[in-house]
Amino acid sequence: MSRRSPSFAPRAFQTIDARVLSAVIGGRFSPRTTLDPVLLQGMQELAKAIASVGQNMAAAKQSSSSQMMQMMQQMMQSRRGH
Repeated sequence: MSRRSPSFAPRAFQTIDARVLSAVIGGRFSPRTTLDPVLLQGMQELAKAIASVGQNMAAAKQSSSSQMMQMMQQMMQSRRGH
């Protein structure tokens, strides 16, 4: 029961005449082996911006932690004084 009908049989490849083939433009995809310079520059600038934001966030966190520690020390000293 697993017989295939003749309409689904694969067809053989047909040869294309060389004169017809020489008139064909495009049709083949060749992947780029290098990045577009504009794209590469944009990626580098984005990486710099991300690094800068990360550094600013780390500095702000450090500053916040430092202020918190100072406040805690002041609270501790004020309790000892009373």
